[in-house]
Amino acid sequence: MQTKQLQTPNQSTYQMKAVNNPAAAQRSAAIQRVINTGMKYRGTPYEFGSNRSTTRTFDCSDFVKHAYAEGAGIKLPADSRQQGMYVRNKGTANTNWRALRAGDVMFFSSPGVKITGTNRYRVRITHDGIYLGDGRILHTYSRESGGVRIDSIAGSQWERRFLFGGSVIR
Repeated sequence: MQTKQLQTPNQSTYQMKAVNNPAAAQRSAAIQRVINTGMKYRGTPYEFGSNRSTTRTFDCSDFVKHAYAEGAGIKLPADSRQQGMYVRNKGTANTNWRALRAGDVMFFSSPGVKITGTNRYRVRITHDGIYLGDGRILHTYSRESGGVRIDSIAGSQWERRFLFGGSVIR
């Protein structure tokens, strides 16, 4: 397989594998559109319970929902818990964040919640974001954080809070 470098609006480079399979190529293009859409909203302020009919502010689930709707025409449920159930019902959920692919949605618990391998699907989801690959997540979570942003996962609160992730694009 060849590796193709794709540019996002901020000129960051993300690696996605190009294959000679039309369905896989369509999936890769849809994923890149979702990532590009999300990236164009970097810096958009966070607002808990944001107005779903505007892009002036986002909460985490509104941001994920909007990126998938605008980027790939996929209508996701309104909140992070429903979005998590959607991913689980598609059968793509994975509890190892290192096994996720760019464009997958990641789900997290509240800070301080004890998570074990056996209860990840029973812990209350309180946050989600879009995995960019290379151990990075695109998300929004507080006014103080500066709105939509990219964070590293490894060794951070996001790694400790990670429950599962998976694809909504087949």
